[in-house]
Amino acid sequence: MSEDEISLRDLWEIIAKRKWLVFLSTVVCLGLAAAYVSLETTIYESRAMVQIGKVTGQPVDNGLQLASRLMNQYTLVNTGQAKKQMPKLYAVTPDKADGSILTLEAQGHSPQEAQQYLQGVIQRLLAEDQQRYQQIVGARQAQLAQLQAQYQRMRATLDTKSGKGRVGSTSALLVLERFRRTDALTSAQASIAEMENALTPNNTSPTAQTLSPRYDPIPIAPKRGLILVLGGLMLGVFLALLLNAFRKQPT
Repeated sequence: MSEDEISLRDLWEIIAKRKWLVFLSTVVCLGLAAAYVSLETTIYESRAMVQIGKVTGQPVDNGLQLASRLMNQYTLVNTGQAKKQMPKLYAVTPDKADGSILTLEAQGHSPQEAQQYLQGVIQRLLAEDQQRYQQIVGARQAQLAQLQAQYQRMRATLDTKSGKGRVGSTSALLVLERFRRTDALTSAQASIAEMENALTPNNTSPTAQTLSPRYDPIPIAPKRGLILVLGGLMLGVFLALLLNAFRKQPT
């Protein structure tokens, strides 16, 4: 091995030689880390999922736009106050595979606080989307009713023309007119069937909560175990190696 390389055995010897430095620095750092953890605000998280409603197979809202609106609606304008805000809506994320599925995350000082806050956000979202959904569905149903009424008028006209044709002339022009009206009636009937199918529950449904708010009893911050380990033992070992590097005599 060259002089610039160092083995694991050399590292262990350095740590063993500076064991008291490692021990003392670890104790001090653990104490500081414990004080930080005890004073730092504990944050819990709650999650839920929402399926954006659809009308005739098309979502009533864009997932990315809805996520942005929700974050703007529930986030304070002042950046400093927004960081300290609690409880708060932490994130709204559209699903990568299906953008109409949103995952909402809320944070609070307790699991129950985060869950209740998120439930309120979702209830308000469902109420607002329900109004929009009903407006769109109402417009579609009005179009369907208009098309059905038009179909009935066309059918009545065709029946009347057919009756007159049997009594009077059966010229080629009358036959062509009857075929034209029959084709128009068939086309209208197909449009009605397509619109009725589009308004079935499989293709038209309101925004719904697919996963109710749930919380994790384990806080997401601060990371007590990680802070204590990294802030204690790792720093102690680093100080021992650093001190040895400064005190190393040239050969």
